[in-house]
Amino acid sequence: MPNTLRRAAALLIGAVLAAAVHAADTGPRGHVDAVADAIADHYFDAARGQRIADDLRRDADAGRFDALQDPVALADDLTARLRPLDRHFRVRWSADGDAPIAGAPGPRRPMEPSTSGGIVKVEVLPGNIGYLQLDQFAHFDFDDAQAPARKAIDAALAQLSATDSMIVDVRNNRGGSPHMVGYLVSAFVAASADPYNRFHTRTRTFSEAPAKRYAHPRTDVPLYVLINAKTGSAAESFAYTLKSAGRATVIGQPSAGAANPGGIIDIGDGFSVFVSNGTPINPNTGGNWEATGVAPDVAVAPETALDVALLRARKNG
Repeated sequence: MPNTLRRAAALLIGAVLAAAVHAADTGPRGHVDAVADAIADHYFDAARGQRIADDLRRDADAGRFDALQDPVALADDLTARLRPLDRHFRVRWSADGDAPIAGAPGPRRPMEPSTSGGIVKVEVLPGNIGYLQLDQFAHFDFDDAQAPARKAIDAALAQLSATDSMIVDVRNNRGGSPHMVGYLVSAFVAASADPYNRFHTRTRTFSEAPAKRYAHPRTDVPLYVLINAKTGSAAESFAYTLKSAGRATVIGQPSAGAANPGGIIDIGDGFSVFVSNGTPINPNTGGNWEATGVAPDVAVAPETALDVALLRARKNG
């Protein structure tokens, strides 16, 4: 056999053996290695992702995870280890092994079709104060004029269009789609304004500005946004964008601090990991709310935030 063929055969055999060893290692070290691979391959900051992955592998090689034979315990331990590095990191295990596959930056969590637009409540409160409560930022396609979520938010804004002030309540709202974030922000800023976050990935940059803006923005209505520690991701983006533009007074407690969007990667054997593959930069602050959360303008206990907003709205409009 010629030397070149021998070398090629040796390389092929080595690769097959290495793959077999990796496939056979389905214990904690193998699962940690798979998590590390996902982070190294997909994290928006390639150099930092590689460092995080290298640290995980080093700890695994030292036996740090060997005692965690229960998959739920291993997933929880890895999540606790990774979350301080990025608030969106999350490792999960499912007996069904049906984790969704990661996509490009976009929805901050997998979104189910919504006919309500994430709207929990729409009311005109005493004093002619508009109140809109959202438990998610539902996704819709701007090319679909009949999208239920788009129609729902348009109807809510129309119902509140004659109010003297507005309160948008995103307490306990864990996030959702940047399409809805940009669209709802556009309901309160001038059509010419550009307060929208820019998202940076390994390969591109794009804006949260909506492809189609709300047709009748209320640029002068006094606006209050309510947040708490469970306000996360896209809901934080909404509050942060309006606060940074000087367009809203944010009331409550600091939010969760999960700024970086991404997706869920199925790594096999029932394990999945959420990896951030983008990061936002706000044009007014030059930064974002990762780890720190959105700081309220008026810090109060979250259960009193609505009462405080109502008092301010009635006093100041």
